[in-house]
Amino acid sequence: MSTAALTARGLRHAFGPLPVLDGIDLDVADGEVVALVGPSGCGKSTLLELACGLQQPDGGSIDARPAGLMPQRDLLLPWLDARDNVALPLRVAGTARREARATAQGLLDHVGLGAFARSAPDALSGGMRQRVSFLRAVAGDRDLLCLDEPFGALDAITREALRHWLADRLAERSRSVLLVTHDVEEAALLAERVVVLSPRPARVTATVAIDAGPARDRTATDAAIVAARRTIHEALQTAIAAGAPA
Repeated sequence: MSTAALTARGLRHAFGPLPVLDGIDLDVADGEVVALVGPSGCGKSTLLELACGLQQPDGGSIDARPAGLMPQRDLLLPWLDARDNVALPLRVAGTARREARATAQGLLDHVGLGAFARSAPDALSGGMRQRVSFLRAVAGDRDLLCLDEPFGALDAITREALRHWLADRLAERSRSVLLVTHDVEEAALLAERVVVLSPRPARVTATVAIDAGPARDRTATDAAIVAARRTIHEALQTAIAAGAPA
């Protein structure tokens, strides 16, 4: 079996006359965490949808292992409570209802939502809904996790706790992750490589390797993280400046 969870070559995509992706080459190795950063609207979310097979590219090729997606909008099913929303991918995979619900309850307990397991989505705050959506993506037994701003709507304390929880879970069971984030520090703390995209139509303008040890052991004040954050920020600013209209 190939060691690549995702391989994209010359990937192009457009929405009608609007080009979004312009010749993207991207690899995610087995067990690797790769973060995508770039200006808003450059096509990062579209790239995740292509990786999950929700859209087909207009050009180039993309080959990915079975992938689970956490979109920016939570898309929770309103007729299911929080526990059954988290359990949904397990049920689809054939897990018995009782076992799936027990697993989902344990996940909700881990992120401080155990008491809200039987709550409907419309009874939850935006941050709670995002945590439920995040857990639903993680609960599925997919080789590749595609996470679109998974912590964007959370307060700083909850965001840091969930980041550590994700790093610990990935260390326990190696899975590949393609992470979209606007937070340069978050990218440096979680990823092994950070891919910088240009303004739309997106091209890869830089790739930054994060040599800072396991994600579960990293802190924002580590010298390697501070240096990586600076490098990513400079690469992003260069990409934005190069893509600005004359």
